[in-house]
Amino acid sequence: MKIILIDDHALIRAAMISALVGSRFEVVAQASSVNEALAMINTHNPDIALVDINLGSATGIDLIKAAIKSGATCKFVVLTMHDDEQMLEQVKSAGASAFITKGSPIEQVIQLLNAVADGVNKFMKVGEIKVSPIKKDFALSRRESEVLSFLPTGATATAIGGLLFLTEATIKTHLASIYRKLGAANRAQAVSIALENKLITN
Repeated sequence: MKIILIDDHALIRAAMISALVGSRFEVVAQASSVNEALAMINTHNPDIALVDINLGSATGIDLIKAAIKSGATCKFVVLTMHDDEQMLEQVKSAGASAFITKGSPIEQVIQLLNAVADGVNKFMKVGEIKVSPIKKDFALSRRESEVLSFLPTGATATAIGGLLFLTEATIKTHLASIYRKLGAANRAQAVSIALENKLITN
């Protein structure tokens, strides 16, 4: 199944690409703005467009309305940092098929994407697990910060270990510690939290 990622943060897109590896979904294009996204949707005709609610000066809702008006046939799934009932209603009214909170367990995200792709005929939402609130100090060690900086690239534990001259087992230990300190369940959630708290930069 073809999917397009539309988010104005490159790190979030990279984390999502990594999270979808091994699933039935192939990321065929990425976009960071409404105009770029409309062009990508027209060019690639994806099955699903995964859309961030905030796209610079515009919103994911603006994109969905414009895409549907232009004849897009793909399903739209909205990605957001916060679970807000008013926003959820706006997303639903715009024509989206589902609503995901950033930081939701990737297993739930893929399950929802599968349901959307399979044509489940109801508006769905996932993401009761919120992104951790901003903290001043996550107490990451220097080495943990180095490992964290590689997560958005999609590099495996083996690859990160090679770059840092550490074993795969050591990297996995650091990853477990990073996830625990950030309150993250997986790589995508760790990147979201790190980006929001400026532990890494876009």
